[in-house]
Amino acid sequence: MPHFLVEYEELGNPEAREEKRADHIAYRKGLGEKMPLAGPLLDDQGDPNGSVVILEAENLKDASDLAASDPFVGHGVLRLVSVRPFRIAAMKPPAAR
Repeated sequence: MPHFLVEYEELGNPEAREEKRADHIAYRKGLGEKMPLAGPLLDDQGDPNGSVVILEAENLKDASDLAASDPFVGHGVLRLVSVRPFRIAAMKPPAAR
């Protein structure tokens, strides 16, 4: 199944972030194997300023629909910046900390 790289931008809405955090986490966990990777983009101080997700989907429309359905998008915490086809060429798990 094809992969897609999704980029989100933080909108600076801490109240909605806190209020919808559980819904956001549940949504992403619910994607299961359709989401092999996700994590925050960080600013110079280490604070989140966006997010990157790799999704598996049949096509760009399906990937875009999944990306836009994140509760953080609908509640103004994140803005969907782009959804692009992506091919995983190499994958090395991070070392245990």
